[in-house]
Amino acid sequence: MKKNRKGFTLVELVVVITIVSVLAAMLVPTMLNYIRKAKLKAANTNAKTAYHAVVEFFTERNALDGSDMTTVVNDYGHTVIDCNIPPQGNMTTAQKRVHDILSTNGISSGHVWVDMTVINNTDAIYVQWTGDAVVGATHDPDVIVGQYPNPVTWDTYRSPNNAWTAYVAPV
Repeated sequence: MKKNRKGFTLVELVVVITIVSVLAAMLVPTMLNYIRKAKLKAANTNAKTAYHAVVEFFTERNALDGSDMTTVVNDYGHTVIDCNIPPQGNMTTAQKRVHDILSTNGISSGHVWVDMTVINNTDAIYVQWTGDAVVGATHDPDVIVGQYPNPVTWDTYRSPNNAWTAYVAPV
């Protein structure tokens, strides 16, 4: 006489759960890296948008009153521009310009840093952008910072030497 067997044995369930757990342990870190890579790409794109706003402002100022690059960068105040809030009365015209251009492009939040560096023996403007609320001067693996020019690469992002407001020089 055959026994009517309904369901799974305990051993079968344990084997299936073990297999699913091993697969999940392998896939979750990979998926998290894909999410971080996508955020890094978006941050680099947002930095590029902010960079173009800065260059446009520089071009207008230069044509209007002959302002040089250093003067324009100083208009940004060497401070982080907080684009999470509407422009305040204490924002400079340059800071408002970056905020407005980012908002026009649908980037309604984030922090922007504008500064100068030397690229190929020439003074140049660079812009860094992060959407993360906490911005520190040391490496934080959870803070995703985009940059333009020389966008931050995945390897640079993972480097413990990467820091907000520290220009990543071309290699």
